[in-house]
Amino acid sequence: MKSNFKDKVYLTMINYWSWWWEVYNETDELARIIFSISVPVLALLLLKWSVLFTHNGRTRFPPGPYGLPVFGYLPFLSHNLHERFTEMAYKYSPIFSLNLGSKFHVVVNSMDLAKVVARELDQTFANRSPTVTALTITYGALDITFSNNNAHWRNMRKLLVSQVMSNANLDACQGFRTNEMRKTISNVLKH
Repeated sequence: MKSNFKDKVYLTMINYWSWWWEVYNETDELARIIFSISVPVLALLLLKWSVLFTHNGRTRFPPGPYGLPVFGYLPFLSHNLHERFTEMAYKYSPIFSLNLGSKFHVVVNSMDLAKVVARELDQTFANRSPTVTALTITYGALDITFSNNNAHWRNMRKLLVSQVMSNANLDACQGFRTNEMRKTISNVLKH
């Protein structure tokens, strides 16, 4: 019984899709192969996205707007982000989540909650999640920008503040900065 059903399904697929595989040249064949592979892949990605972002599949994230599969909520943001975030805070809550591209973000849109995050939970939120490119160019996130908040980062920060950003060093390179600004301004005025 099962083999008859499989045979019927197979024959039906062959009958309906036989016109698709009639090719007249190599370009048509390549285009049809690419299309035949991309349609199931896109269907699987759409299925994964819909399962990932349904209410049953979501794991205790703050409420927030849904976005597009690849772009997230980026196409819906205006140039005044603070106004848009305030509108979204009224709609969802002072803490809401959204995807910007493929990155998941949690927005804290309240002064009191921002103080809690910045002061009391600073060790939790101070660590960074660098991209693959940042990991590559910083040799595994060992620089001051992308390394986690630990003893190594604190030592690098002390060196940066005491050696590079000290008043003596800033005064010593004041002439250089002034000359570079004059060059930049003159280049801008020429063009």
